[in-house]
Amino acid sequence: MSQWSLEASRAWAFLRRDFLFRWSYKFGFLYDIGALFSSLIALFFTNRMIAAAPPPSVTAYGTDYFTFALVGVAFLDYMWVSMRSFAQQVRMAQLMGTLEAMLATPTSPFRILCYSALWPYAWTTIRAVLYLALGVLAFGADLGAVNVLSVLVFLAAMIAAFAGIGIASAALTLYLKQADPITAAVGGISFLFGGIVYPVSALPEALQPVAWSLPMTHAVEGLRRAFLSGAPLADLWDHLAMLVLWALLSFLLAAGSLRRVIRVLSREGSFGAY
Repeated sequence: MSQWSLEASRAWAFLRRDFLFRWSYKFGFLYDIGALFSSLIALFFTNRMIAAAPPPSVTAYGTDYFTFALVGVAFLDYMWVSMRSFAQQVRMAQLMGTLEAMLATPTSPFRILCYSALWPYAWTTIRAVLYLALGVLAFGADLGAVNVLSVLVFLAAMIAAFAGIGIASAALTLYLKQADPITAAVGGISFLFGGIVYPVSALPEALQPVAWSLPMTHAVEGLRRAFLSGAPLADLWDHLAMLVLWALLSFLLAAGSLRRVIRVLSREGSFGAY
């Protein structure tokens, strides 16, 4: 068996395991779908409330508020999944007593973390596609100008930027034996200042530089312009460059953190403690 085939079989094993685990709690699927509808309805009625006098900061994108916010909210979960899934999988393995057995396999700890996040990413993608499709078909959002290449590149860059933070969080969870507060703080700040449900220009001028220093702001701006005006990558290079820089820095942090934690826990022999 080639190395590629071996890695694919390992990835499939993790994906199948996590799907079957989630499928055993079918109410969770129904809850997620219901949450999609409730979010869409909230955006729809907010749009109706301001339709007579939409804010210029939204109309500058050439669309109404519903479509503006739809794009931001549709991809919000990728940030949360990237930052939370790795640490959640580590904590679950600690509590179930399977962590040591997993780390004793020939698969490296980094690959175990990546494969454990496959199902959360797959389900998030399904939800995002469904969210956008319902927004277009049921609520009349206009996404006809979308540049698919720009969307895919920005989505990949966004995932990479936040996945590094998530893996560093998993390393901290592995060491502390409990969830760390860092990702919650980063996620909260990103939601407030990232331009997800309102434009960055709506923030006080003193806070706008803070917003533009965050990876979420550049991810949402790039995705929104790719969806609403069909912007090519050449017009979005500055936002993409910031995401790539964040991805490089976060993965350097993740690699260093994971390597150090594995070394310390191996020396202490405390992998099984939780």
